[in-house]
Amino acid sequence: MGDRFKIRAYCSSRTCDYVHKEDVMTAINYESAYSLAIAYNAYPAKPGCPSCGEPITFYAHSVLEVPWPNA
Repeated sequence: MGDRFKIRAYCSSRTCDYVHKEDVMTAINYESAYSLAIAYNAYPAKPGCPSCGEPITFYAHSVLEVPWPNA
């Protein structure tokens, strides 16, 4: 199993602690995950938080199998 690059979501409100439990999308590398998260955040019609109704914010997330291969 190799490295995984994902896009995850959470509520943008400071008073809400909602975090989307599943990954929103899987990308081929960190650059594409980061770019897609920025594009989703720039989109004016973002989905609302199921808890409070505020907009959802997206971010890139990486799971590295071997973070330091030469260590």
